[in-house]
Amino acid sequence: MTPKRIASLTFALLVALPVYARAETDEVPPLPDRNPARVQGSVEPVAQAPVLPGDQPTVPWTDEEIASAKTECAKALAGLALDYEPLPPIKEGICGAPAPILVKSIGSDPKVVIDPPATVTCPLAVGLASWLKNKVQPDAKAMLGTQVVKLHNAMSYSCRNRYGSATTPLSEHALANALDVSDFVFASGDHITVLDGWPRLATVPAPPVRVASPSRVASVAGSIMKVSQAATPTSLPVIARGSAIVVTRIKANPFEVPAPPQEAKSPSAPAPTSESTVAKTRSNPFVAPAPAQASAPQSATPQAATPRDAKPSEAVPQDAEPEQTLAERESAFVKDVHDEACTVFGTTLGPAANAAHKNHFHLDMKARRHSGFCE
Repeated sequence: MTPKRIASLTFALLVALPVYARAETDEVPPLPDRNPARVQGSVEPVAQAPVLPGDQPTVPWTDEEIASAKTECAKALAGLALDYEPLPPIKEGICGAPAPILVKSIGSDPKVVIDPPATVTCPLAVGLASWLKNKVQPDAKAMLGTQVVKLHNAMSYSCRNRYGSATTPLSEHALANALDVSDFVFASGDHITVLDGWPRLATVPAPPVRVASPSRVASVAGSIMKVSQAATPTSLPVIARGSAIVVTRIKANPFEVPAPPQEAKSPSAPAPTSESTVAKTRSNPFVAPAPAQASAPQSATPQAATPRDAKPSEAVPQDAEPEQTLAERESAFVKDVHDEACTVFGTTLGPAANAAHKNHFHLDMKARRHSGFCE
């Protein structure tokens, strides 16, 4: 092979190598770029703690919101016997109210002290005044013979979620729209707590006492008299058997075992009696007359016989109910004022709702579509 030939082959090889290398590269496509979103999704996200209501960004009330709330408040409280003082607008995160008030007492005769004074909205103060005047005081007078002079404020305004949790919805307490009542103090000096006064168990009504009606008693008495008359001697059909007269059939008392038939004796001369007695007495000629008994004076009105199987509770009516004890009347008062609060407030919660409300009533004016929430 000549040098010229070798040089030609070398040149051809140098030209072919890059082309072949490119062909190899084109057959295998390059790897795609890594997806940034997929890379981040493969890493466990860091759990973020929920932001509490008071820690959220605070947006102050506008002047228009404050002025409008104060105007509505003045209209709502007009004519109410209410000892209160206006408070500055409250705004903590998403909590607060544009025109809150501090209520010290409600009513005038008697005045009901709120202890300690409660920070509430004006609509809630109106609801409390209506509940006390139209529900609580009449019940206290009727059931306990006294009136309420103090309510214990367990909680009013508080910037928190429901039940103080970090994950539950915002509480009405955070809007100054709720009041928790735990105690009632009366003019008589008595003191009732919701915890102790709430009925522990449902009262099971006693079975009704069966009282026999007069018509039923008369019917039973008539039946007994008919049975007793069935055993008295009557005209008995007899037949002659030899020289003896034998009774063939006896109308016996169906409640007693009948005695065997007896031979009838010949009639004997009756003992001498007065003409009046003979005229009034019709004796059976085949039965020996009973010995004369001294007649006892009888009452003009016959008394109905009482059945032997009748129970005393069935024969004696019991119209009067046992008088309630003071503890029972206090429990009835606590239950009644709770139930009547359901007709005034948007939400009424008590010991029947859950353990968190076992010692107080939660009352708020949350607006609802149809009716208030009551437990």
